[in-house]
Amino acid sequence: MKRIILLLIFFIPFLGKSQDIEQFLLAGTEDASKLTEKYVNPVSKGFMYGLNNGWYSTARTHKKFGFDITLVANLAKVPSSDEVFEFMASDYSNISLANGNSSAEMQTLMGGDNNQTLLAKIETSAGNFDLARFNIPDGIGADLPMNAVPSATLQVGIGIPGIDADLKVRYLPKVGGDDMEVGMFGLGIQKDLSKMLKISKTPFSVSALLAYTKLTSEYDIQGESTFNGSGQLMEFTTNAYTVQAIASVNLKLIEFYGAVGYNTAKMDVDIKGTYELEYEDVISGVVVSDYRTVTDPVSVNFDASGVRATIGTRLNLGFFKIFGDYTIQEYNTITGGIAFSFR
Repeated sequence: MKRIILLLIFFIPFLGKSQDIEQFLLAGTEDASKLTEKYVNPVSKGFMYGLNNGWYSTARTHKKFGFDITLVANLAKVPSSDEVFEFMASDYSNISLANGNSSAEMQTLMGGDNNQTLLAKIETSAGNFDLARFNIPDGIGADLPMNAVPSATLQVGIGIPGIDADLKVRYLPKVGGDDMEVGMFGLGIQKDLSKMLKISKTPFSVSALLAYTKLTSEYDIQGESTFNGSGQLMEFTTNAYTVQAIASVNLKLIEFYGAVGYNTAKMDVDIKGTYELEYEDVISGVVVSDYRTVTDPVSVNFDASGVRATIGTRLNLGFFKIFGDYTIQEYNTITGGIAFSFR
């Protein structure tokens, strides 16, 4: 059951490529960080945009102590321009293309198949060079629906007495198995403005939302690592914020809603532990690894922000709700969900 929860909440596509991404360490810590950032950028951005979705399916708030339990799933569509990146050898200190070209178009994690081999040439303290070859791993875009980054959340909302507002909470205590742990905390406040605007007696409602979500994860890659070492893991920390103005019209069985607002989010990705890297000595051809050890080699930061506009509809079947919406933003996002709501 825990594994199912983690699959719902976290972006497993990234984790499934950890062993391939680990090969980037052969390029040295600085170049490995640059290459990791370019390769995983669309997954990180798609996940951040998805995490800011699904906070509401109506502008109405609950009456005193009314509540809902909502399960939300998102698909953030990766723009075609972010399915690839341009590799420029001049941007790196230790990496070149094996075919001798100075540049090449490469597929990101959300792209297609790669056929490029890179050479990592590291200078030794004696003035000689160590050499390693590695491939840019294939993307997984074709394996995902609509080439979109999936994410999901489970949240609870409750009506706060006296202020016409809902408190919304997303919470998952740090759970997992031997190789992965995930924890989530989110807090939102949705304030109904209908009385202030003197439309509370009509089918129309207007509200404002301010929300924050934090997700942390550790993924133990020691068992799958191709390098000897210790304490090998990936750490992810995501902080996402959104502020939105929401409007809806309630036609009893069906409800329509829309919103405009602004998102901002940041993700930190760290590869930690020690890694004993293997190279071939350029002169002797002997494989060496005994002195080339790196510790906590990669730390990468991702940002995503911008305006957003949402339009959606909800089917009201008593206390059971089914809803779906579409958000126009940098990574356009489809959101769908179910809710058990008691007003």
